[in-house]
Order: sequence, then C-alpha cells, then structure tokens
Amino acid sequence: MAARDVRQATSFSRSERGRLCVNDKLKLVVTLFWGFWMFERYTEKARRVIFFSRHCAGELGSLAIEPHHILVGLIQEDKQLMIRLCTLAAPKLDDIRDKIRVSSGPGERLPDSVDLPLSGHAKEVLLHAADESKRLNDRNIGTEHLLLGLLRMEQTLAAEILREHGVDLNTVRDELRGKTVGQGDIGKPGSFDEMRRLANEARNLAIQIVRKADRIDAICDQLSESSSDQEGNNS
Repeated sequence: MAARDVRQATSFSRSERGRLCVNDKLKLVVTLFWGFWMFERYTEKARRVIFFSRHCAGELGSLAIEPHHILVGLIQEDKQLMIRLCTLAAPKLDDIRDKIRVSSGPGERLPDSVDLPLSGHAKEVLLHAADESKRLNDRNIGTEHLLLGLLRMEQTLAAEILREHGVDLNTVRDELRGKTVGQGDIGKPGSFDEMRRLANEARNLAIQIVRKADRIDAICDQLSESSSDQEGNNS
C-alpha cells in the first residue's frame, strides 16, 4: 500500500475529528466529576484501600476490581480496624487473604499500567459505604464504612468469608454507632453552619468542574485548528 493510501486510510475528516474531540472531552469531564463525587470524602486510609484492591485485582489477573479485592485491600491497609471491629486475630486475617487468592484461581498478572474498572458489585459496595457514613452522621467515608459496605453485599465472596468468621453487619454497625452517639445531631445550632459550609464547598466544586471543562474545550479547538492547518500544508 502506498504512503498516500495509508494516510487516507488512517486519517479523519474535520467533522470526524470534531466528534472525537467532543467525545474525549466528555469522557474527561465525566471521569473528573466521578472522581470528585466518589472519592472526595474518602479518608487517606480509605483511598489506599482502593489502591491496594486494584493492585490485588491485577495480581490475580482480574479484569475488574471486585468486593473481595476491596476486602484484601482493607486487611492490608487497616488490619487494626479489622481486629477491633471483627474480633479477628492477625493470623485469621492472613487466612482470609490467602483464601481469597485461592478462590480467585490462577490468573496471569496484569501490568500496573492497565486501567481496571470497578465491577458493578464493587460500585455498590462504595455506595453502601457512603450510605453508612451518612447514617452515622460522619463527614468522611473511612475504612469502617467500607467494611459495612462489604457486609451489606451479602451475595459476594467477601461477605460470605466475613460471615464464616463470625463478622455480623448489625454488630459492627452497633459498635460504630455507640461511638457516634451525641455527635453533631441535625437540628443543633452548629449543624446549620456545617450544612452551609458543605453547600459552599459543593458550589466551589461545581465551579472547578466548569473551568476544567472550558479548558478542555479550548484545547480541543486548538487541536482542531492545528490539524486543519497541517492538512492545508500537505495538500
């Protein structure tokens, strides 16, 4: 095939480049918004749990992050929480981690550069964790809320293993609730100031997203003009 034919086969028209640019822009904005919305309130420990769960999924050759990978990440990042709330000794936690690795079966390890998505069940775990944080009137989403989220997904391997070791959703929830009684109940004078502060943070976050979207839009316009100029020079 001649070089000219290769260029024609692999090139896009101006309208096609415009559509691709818009699609890329939308993907970036959606990803940006998802990241802000999903992980903004996560504590540093909770974020590291997600990092370790992705590492575990890659080691086991999984194409998505599943709840049992999150459980492995939770054990690795906050073993003390698991010992305190689940009344499990450290050796038991190691047994849980080993059982998950065996249950997952042999798989070819994936490179760290591979982008692994959250599975549907894993997303539900994170949504349950956010709900548990709200129920306990906690401002942030921590490792304890991720544990509750895992226990609420009863049909998963992670919840099954936890139940086998005597970890109960209501028991863990009651333990955490006992530590939050009397903290910042809605209706107290200070709570309205806190709600206003959160509303202001939400406005600032929306402004940041719009600014980033405008910047991406400007970059797309520049790339489109540059491609047009290059085509003119080649013709």
